[in-house]
This record gives sequence, structure tokens and C-alpha cells, in this order.
Amino acid sequence: QGKEIPIGVFNAQTGTYAFGGVPIQNAMKLALEEANAAGMPGGNKFKIFEGDTAGEKGQVISLVNQFIKRDNVMMILGPTISGEALAGAPVANDMKVPILAIGSSPGIIATGPWAFKIQSTPVDIMSFLGKLAVEKLGVKRVILIHDQSNDGYVGQTAALGDYLKKANTEIVANERFVSSESNFLALATKVATTPTDAIFIAAPAEVSANLIIQIRQAGLDPKVKFIGPSTLGSAGFVKAGGKAVDGTYVVSDYAPSNPSPMNQAFVKAFTAKYKSAPDNWAGMGYALGQVAVQAVRNAGPTPDRTRIRDELAKLNNVPVVLGNGTWSVDSGRNPSYGGVLLQVKDGTFIAVQ
Repeated sequence: QGKEIPIGVFNAQTGTYAFGGVPIQNAMKLALEEANAAGMPGGNKFKIFEGDTAGEKGQVISLVNQFIKRDNVMMILGPTISGEALAGAPVANDMKVPILAIGSSPGIIATGPWAFKIQSTPVDIMSFLGKLAVEKLGVKRVILIHDQSNDGYVGQTAALGDYLKKANTEIVANERFVSSESNFLALATKVATTPTDAIFIAAPAEVSANLIIQIRQAGLDPKVKFIGPSTLGSAGFVKAGGKAVDGTYVVSDYAPSNPSPMNQAFVKAFTAKYKSAPDNWAGMGYALGQVAVQAVRNAGPTPDRTRIRDELAKLNNVPVVLGNGTWSVDSGRNPSYGGVLLQVKDGTFIAVQ
């Protein structure tokens, strides 16, 4: 007779980051449920405790405490963005419970040996977008726009800016804003009237879509291309932006069209359960679940917090649905798996060859 393995699963189910948090949480749960069905060592089963961070740091800290003290979890999966993880990871470290977060910021790992992340660092992933912009799209001038209230977006913009400068691409403007604003008229007018080849936006999915709509309405030259980070690889981005976001290039962690048997099985299972195809964030959540399950499997029939942490620290070259199909880490526990380039065409994401 196996035992229950309590796992805390929390992401932004409401608020600004729900565009990512909802599919992430759904896919995490799917990975754990599939592991239960397939069988874990000793006949153990995951017991899932859920939480909604609402994208709020205070809520993250509260839920980490609740998961550990009340629910006695062996591991925490989530939260959704770097800022949340930077708030919650120190608490998990203090209480010696492994936490496996989504965010891209290297600062998550720096909070201590109990903190891990699934997403590759901004420098790693943004080099794919920089290469596309310079070599395929022939971008000579670019405008960078980012939400300065999110550490991940700040890091992604800086990484892309560094890449483009080295490639002798002129950064004609570097605009910052806060995503809680909704009227971008002044910013949109300024950007639309500044000569450029491309506009990069790093902000929440619906916010980015809204900004693109307003920039187009302000009279943008139709030849200017929009490019963005994996945030835009979201069903929420396409739904909010409609025709205005058609043609946008996105560097993504995940391609739903990946023909690998593992991914096709995931797409089928996710679509059947949640009645919609997985987007970048569902792929990210599922991969995080795959890594978590592998660590718990490796911890054997009698897992505990320390064993799971030790196995997470050892994990490398795990087969996942992301990027090139393999999640690997360097000596500093920074993950990489390659990037996937997508373009929005007629409301769907098409892989860029």
C-alpha cells in the first residue's frame, strides 16, 4: 500500500498573469495525474493542494506558509512569474521545502539551495529572437518597450538589447511603462511616429495586445514588425489582439505543432481535458510537472523533502515537451532547452523555419 505525496501547486488563476497561470496550473495537474495513473514507486500517489497567487507577492508568501505548515507538502510547484517566485522562494528555503518555479530570473536560484526554476534565463532564450530579427527579418532599427514592474521582462529586454547592440542594430528608443496602466495613447503615438523596422514588447499578454492595437491605431507604418518574448505565445494574446497582432514574431519555449510522440500525446490529453489546445504556458506547466515527477520517481518509494531536493539538484537531460525536447541544467542550475520561433498567422501560432 503506497502513501500520499502532498504537493502544493499554485499560480496566478486570477489577475494580470492569469493568461499564463491558468494553463500552467492545468498542465501541472495533468502531469501529476498522469504520473498517478502510470504508477509511482511503492504505489505512492500525488495529492494535490491548489492555490491562486493572483500575481500578488503577499499572497505567494501566505500560500507557501500554508502549503508547508498546514498541508505538510513535500514540494511546491509554481508560481507563475519571476517576481512572485523571488518573494516565495526565500520562505521555502528557510523552511527547507523544495520549490520549482516557472520564472526566467536567475535570482530565483540565488535565493538558496531549495529553489529551482524550469524556464531558461533571458540571455539564453532571447538570443534566438535576436538572431531572427537580425538575420531573417533584416532589422536595422528597433524600439524596445517593457513593463518595468516585472523582473522577467526587464531581464528579457536587457538581454535582447545587448544582443542587438553587438549585431550593430540601432535601438532608437527604449520605453518603460507599468502594466496596470491601460491608456497608452501618449506612448502609442510616440512609438507609431518614430521610424523603426521592428518593435519589441515585453509585457503581460493582454496588455501587449492592447498596446499593439493602440500603436496601429496611432498610424504605424504597416511594414514595421512586432516581436516579443514567450509571454506573447499565449492564447490570451491572440484573443485580445485579434487581427492587430497577426504577423507578430514570438520566441517561445514550446511549439504545440512539435511532432514528437510525447508532445502529441500531451496535446491530445490536454485538449480532451480542458477543451482547448495547449499554448506556450501550458507546455511550460507540463514540462515543470514532468521534471517534478522525475525527481520524485528518483527519490524512490520513501520520498521526503530532502530526498526530493537532492534529486532535483541532480536532474539533467530530462525529456520534456519544451524546445529541443531535453531540459538540461548547467553547474549553476540554470536550465536550457533551446528556443522555438513562432509567428501569429490567422489567429494561430505557426513555427518559423
